[in-house]
Amino acid sequence: MYGIETNNSIAKPNSPAITQAELEHALSCVSAGRSVAVAEKKKKDRPSFKYFPILSSSVIFRRLRLRDIVSLKRVCTRLRNGIHQDNALAKAWYRRFPSPQQYQLRTSIDTKNHDQLSDWLKSFTNDQALVDSFTDRKTDRVHMPALLFFTKAKLMSECKTFELVTTTIDENDYVTSASLSVDGRHLVTSSDDSTAKIYLKTSAGSWELIETIHHTGRVNSANFSPDGSHLVTASNDGTAIIHGHKAEGAWEPVGSISHNNRVESATFSADSRHVVTASNDRTVKIYVLKDDGSWESRTTIPQQGYISFATFTPDARNIVTNSEYSTAEIFGFKDDGSWFDIASIEHTNWVRSATFSPDGRHVVTASMDKTAKIYVQKAYGSWEPKDIIRHSGYVNSANFSPDGSYVVTASDDGTVRICRQKANGSWEREEADIVHKGGVLSATFSPDGRHVVTASTDGTAKIIGLGAGGKWSEKASISHNGWVRSAKFSADSRYVITTCNGHSVHITELRSNNSLLAVTE
Repeated sequence: MYGIETNNSIAKPNSPAITQAELEHALSCVSAGRSVAVAEKKKKDRPSFKYFPILSSSVIFRRLRLRDIVSLKRVCTRLRNGIHQDNALAKAWYRRFPSPQQYQLRTSIDTKNHDQLSDWLKSFTNDQALVDSFTDRKTDRVHMPALLFFTKAKLMSECKTFELVTTTIDENDYVTSASLSVDGRHLVTSSDDSTAKIYLKTSAGSWELIETIHHTGRVNSANFSPDGSHLVTASNDGTAIIHGHKAEGAWEPVGSISHNNRVESATFSADSRHVVTASNDRTVKIYVLKDDGSWESRTTIPQQGYISFATFTPDARNIVTNSEYSTAEIFGFKDDGSWFDIASIEHTNWVRSATFSPDGRHVVTASMDKTAKIYVQKAYGSWEPKDIIRHSGYVNSANFSPDGSYVVTASDDGTVRICRQKANGSWEREEADIVHKGGVLSATFSPDGRHVVTASTDGTAKIIGLGAGGKWSEKASISHNGWVRSAKFSADSRYVITTCNGHSVHITELRSNNSLLAVTE
């Protein structure tokens, strides 16, 4: 398979140092690394790896981590050929993502036709044979999404700068948020004019307004479900409205959640079957999707102060919220349907955000006390502090990478910091010079975890990439006429969607800006 032979640049930066003990846990390397034998056998009985059938090699590869496969690839020609034939590197890279993230990556591929997939790849390579190898048989191999995203991520990582192609949507009032559906065909915006608008991407590439959702107060957010079948809006009128995408293409209201004060946020769970709302009436409400397509109330959780956000763990069995009393509260779900308070993460000022890691075992908070705190869940269920990331200004956001190996924080001090989890579980600050001329309101990872996009009061959104040498560097900057309020990647990493302190939304396509587009060996 083209593009899978030379993959060290994508695997190495995320890989902690490989120890002999780790390798010996699965396989032992002998004879200067030129043969491999099953561990715990007497030396005279150890068969050479070269006698293993390809099928057996494939089974072994499936049980190894990415860093171990990278190491084995360097051992001998037999191993290198087996890894190449099995596409083991791409599969191991893909396995690092939790199943909800794999689903989103897979869906963003499966919804593309031949021409769309070809264009998606051509934006970063001149290798027509590589493009054809994917587009001619994308549906007949179950691991094709892994191959596609592994190769595309590698090509994007090798690209030193990006060319930006921007489409602008102008609305009548201040835009509070904007996001794309998982298939990239729908865009939803929320606005101060008490509406959320749904746009459809036409075959010509323009965006056509197809639906307007009306509230009687400002719409604070509008988000698609991870599977793209629903969207939910949160409004100052005290309601969150759930819309469903019908077979004929229309979006229709299928549920409504009412509060006694404004709804600050409404968020889906990773399985798209739960919605959690946060309100200034000091309650969190959880609704669940029934088999008949309706939504029913699961529970209401009262808190001591105003709540501005609430998010689920990937398995939807825990949520984390904030309150005006400078804490983030973690709640757990009981089998009888009730929820109980598990832990409190204390700060000395307002908590701006709190997010679970993809595996649900870590949570990171961002606070106006100039710190971000990382907590870890122990085996017996309690949550304990792990690390603190410090800034010289308010920390506005903190987010995990899709594979959980990095945390990125954004601060009013104009800086963005990236920390990587080490093999011993501690978090180490990465070498990254990400500085804005104004405060940074948010920083989020791309779905492949190789890039970060920032949103700043200096009117720019910067795209930062992880290079082959392990250093993060700026690859492009998107400019607005006012504060950039939000910036996020599309599910296939092709677009960045930004909103500013004004009436416009930018949908910016990323393309290679190198003098010679990358050609993969």
